Amino acid sequence: MADLRVELLAFEDCPHLEQARLDLESVLRKGIIEIPIQLIFVSGMDDAEFLGFQGSPTIRINGQDVDPQPDLPIALACRVYRDADGQVRGSPPLELIRTAIEAHRRGKLEAFQSEEAGLVAKFAREAAAAETSDEEADSERL
Repeated sequence: MADLRVELLAFEDCPHLEQARLDLESVLRKGIIEIPIQLIFVSGMDDAEFLGFQGSPTIRINGQDVDPQPDLPIALACRVYRDADGQVRGSPPLELIRTAIEAHRRGKLEAFQSEEAGLVAKFAREAAAAETSDEEADSERL
């Protein structure tokens, strides 16, 4: 999890910033390793355009918005979210944050398992090659 990058983007007086921060911290606390939250204040349209900021607050996990909305314009405004029940919220729902972090964890686990499977396969090939080499040496001695 050490490579997990968590960003919370907002304009300074965002009325939903504190709730977004608390929700993000509560999801992150469930992990084993403490993950720092990078708080980024967006102060103008130049910053908003540079960051691809679609409203406040926005949470990104490894650069990916927890609620991707490609049609949402760049804006220095409050952002609106919908929870699983369709209720309007001013900050990303816990389930979106949880899903984004779990996707990262799953990706890391899958990468680890793939790497381990590759090592096991390599070991098996080397063992088979060594066994073949031993058999050839034994037959030459006879």
